[in-house]
Amino acid sequence: MKLAVCLYKLFPFGGLARDCVRILSLCYAKGAQIDVFVMECEGEIPEGFNVEVLKPKGLTNHSKVANYIEQVKPKIAKGNYDLVIGFNKMPGLDLYYAADPCYIDKVKKQSNYPVMKFSGRVKFYCKNERAVFGAESQTVGLMISDIERDKFKQHYETPEHRLVMLPPGIDPNRKRSDDWQIRRARFRTEFQVKDDDIVMLMVGSGFKRKGVDRVILGLAALSPPLREKTKLFVLGEDTIPVFERLAKQHGVAEQVTFFGGRSDVPEFLLGTDLFLHPARKENTGTVILEALVAGLPAFVSGACGYAGHIVKSGAGLVSSEPFDQQAFNQQLASMLDKDKLNQWSEQALLYADTEDLYSMPQKVARIIETMVKVKSLNYEKQGKE
Repeated sequence: MKLAVCLYKLFPFGGLARDCVRILSLCYAKGAQIDVFVMECEGEIPEGFNVEVLKPKGLTNHSKVANYIEQVKPKIAKGNYDLVIGFNKMPGLDLYYAADPCYIDKVKKQSNYPVMKFSGRVKFYCKNERAVFGAESQTVGLMISDIERDKFKQHYETPEHRLVMLPPGIDPNRKRSDDWQIRRARFRTEFQVKDDDIVMLMVGSGFKRKGVDRVILGLAALSPPLREKTKLFVLGEDTIPVFERLAKQHGVAEQVTFFGGRSDVPEFLLGTDLFLHPARKENTGTVILEALVAGLPAFVSGACGYAGHIVKSGAGLVSSEPFDQQAFNQQLASMLDKDKLNQWSEQALLYADTEDLYSMPQKVARIIETMVKVKSLNYEKQGKE
C-alpha cells in the first residue's frame, strides 16, 4: 500500500498534524509506504514518514498554496500511489480529512462578501473547496463535525455517501492516570500554585481565534478576592507580547503566564482546575475532549463543534452565541468554586469511561485500507474489460 499525503505544515503542536501522524502511523504499522508532501516541517519526523518539504513561491499565502499544489501534482502523477490523502483542501484527492470548517459558508456571512467574492484569494480557496466537496468530485470527506458536514451539503450538494462521520480521536494517554494526584501535586509545586489557588488553562495556537483576549477580560472582571487567587496558564504559539500587553492594561499581568508550545500538555491538564476555550470559531476543538478525559471541567463557546460534549457530559458550561462578554464574565465567576469544579470533574471522568472518544485513528486507517482494496479491484475489473 503506497500512500501520498498532502499536508501544509507538519509540526508537533498542531492538532491536525497530530491526527495525521496518529492515523498514518497505524497504516505504516501495517506495511504502508507513507510519502508526505509539506510546505513546512518542524520537530522530529515520525518513523516511517518519507517527508518532502516543498518550497512554494508567492507573495501571498494563497499564491504559495497554489504553487505548492502545482509542485505536488507531477509528484503524485509519477508516484503510482494507491491513494492520495489530503489534510488540507486541494484538487486530486481520493480522501480528505475535514478538520477545517466550510470556507464558503464563512465568507458568505461577512458583510463585505459582495466585494470579497471577486478577490483572487476567495476565488482560489472556494475553487479548492469545490474540488473536494462539489457534486462532480469523487473525493470522500472524513467529517469530524456534523455541523460542518451539513454546511458542505448545503453549499455543494455533496452526496451523502461521500461524507463519512468519524468519532472523536482522543489519544488515550490523555486519560487521567492512576498516579494523577502525585503528578498534580508535583505540577503545582513546580509552578508555585497554592492549595486554594484556582488555575485556568487554555491550549491552542492562534490566541485571537481561541479567545484568549476574552478570558483576560473575564479574569479582570472578577471580584478582587477571587481574582487574587485565580491564575491563567496559556499554552500555544502566537504573538505573545500583544496579549501580555492586554493583560497588563487590565491589571492582571501577574495572574497570566504564557508558556508557548509545550509537549507536556497532559501535566497541565492534570495540574489545573478549569479548561477554557471561548473560541470565535472552532470546527471541533479536540483539546476540549482531552480536558474532559483528564477530568478537567470546561467552559467553552457555542462556536466549538465539540461544545455538545460539554452539554451531554454535564462537565462544565457552554457560553451562548452570539458571544456576550458580560455574560461570559458572570458565568466564569460562578464557575470558580472548588465544590462545583470537583462535581464537574467527576462528570467528565464518567463521560470519558462511557463514550467512544478515542477510535477515530483506527476507523480512518480501516477506511484507507478498504478504499485501496476497492480501487485495486476496480482497476483489475477495468483491465479485464
